[in-house]
Amino acid sequence: MSTYVTHAVVLNKDNYKDYDVKFIVYTPDYGKIVIIAKGAKKITSKLNSHLEFFSVTKVMIAKGAVVNRLAGAQIVEAHKNIVRDNHKTIIALYFLEVINLLVKYDFEDDFIFEIIVKFLSSININQNRQEDLLLLNKSLFELLDHLGYRPEIKSNKQKGLIAQFNKVIMEISDKEVKSYDMLSKLFD
Repeated sequence: MSTYVTHAVVLNKDNYKDYDVKFIVYTPDYGKIVIIAKGAKKITSKLNSHLEFFSVTKVMIAKGAVVNRLAGAQIVEAHKNIVRDNHKTIIALYFLEVINLLVKYDFEDDFIFEIIVKFLSSININQNRQEDLLLLNKSLFELLDHLGYRPEIKSNKQKGLIAQFNKVIMEISDKEVKSYDMLSKLFD
């Protein structure tokens, strides 16, 4: 079993078996991958607090025949303001869910990782809700454009743009973005 070290951002996490957690992460070197953190739900787990949403984490991954396992993790950049602000949390969760829906597994693209990190860093320091919405729209456009989808934008209002982007994302992925309802209620 070989190991490798890379940076990662958590896109999704689920319980897996009794004490394990399954993470879907995006890395600059390997793209979107699944890793299992053995025993991460145990109180004594050393890895549990190091692989959290909205953080950039340095991870050591043990490559397995069937599934990759988390061998080590250390937070490089924690975005605490996102966690402390419900408004920022909803916007960031929506963005990460969109990344998870649109990006394929095991397709290395460090530019997508840059988009994610730039988005998280910017929303973490923004002081204005309108700036957060503008940042989300800009980042969604940049992501869709990079993936080869150039959506036609017909609204000059930020809230209208979100609705248009969400419609495009649903058409591309054939799936509903679950966090959209929470996001749309923020700006009613």
